[in-house]
Amino acid sequence: MIIFTKDATPFMTGDYLVMYGKLDTAPTNANITYILHTDKFGVKEVEQWSPVIQNRLVIVTEKAPRVTKKIEDLVVVDDKLLIKSKDNYFGSIKSLLTWSDRKRVSKVMQDTPLPLVIAFLKQNDVDIEVWRSLAKTYKVLPEKYSRALLTYKIKPKNMRVNWPKKKTKEKERPDIFEHDDEHWEYIKDNSITVANHLRKRKKVSEEWV
Repeated sequence: MIIFTKDATPFMTGDYLVMYGKLDTAPTNANITYILHTDKFGVKEVEQWSPVIQNRLVIVTEKAPRVTKKIEDLVVVDDKLLIKSKDNYFGSIKSLLTWSDRKRVSKVMQDTPLPLVIAFLKQNDVDIEVWRSLAKTYKVLPEKYSRALLTYKIKPKNMRVNWPKKKTKEKERPDIFEHDDEHWEYIKDNSITVANHLRKRKKVSEEWV
């Protein structure tokens, strides 16, 4: 197993070997924890070294690694490393939408701001049932329920994650929606039934005028 972290202290127990810059000793001893300080250990290196690791290889870095689908089962990323700053929240949100290991998703999602998560979800292909379920928990129950719901309700996909668009002029809410319905725009844009209903009302209104 390859572990990415910014603090090697928890792993410096028992027999361990510390290296800097490059892996100059093969991590083949099952009784030794190998610790490598480097910011240059990526997908290629994970694929190269994983088959020979008998115990664990700890990569100490300040950079959150790029975790592709091909290596997601070969690595563990310390959640503190993954979301150490605002810029790194993208990593946890991407995991929510793309990772198949939902237990790992649950870990990295713990501290990700929910308003930011929701802003990303609005720009990506999320099932309408997720929004309906979220409406029953978000700002109603403690946040942990909304996090759990998103973690296990969203079906992961191999997809490009789109960033939220800059806020534009507020749209006029059609009166068929309740005033506190936070997801009316998504429903209006994605529901054929609602779109047809709104078109019919517009036609009637124009004919009356």
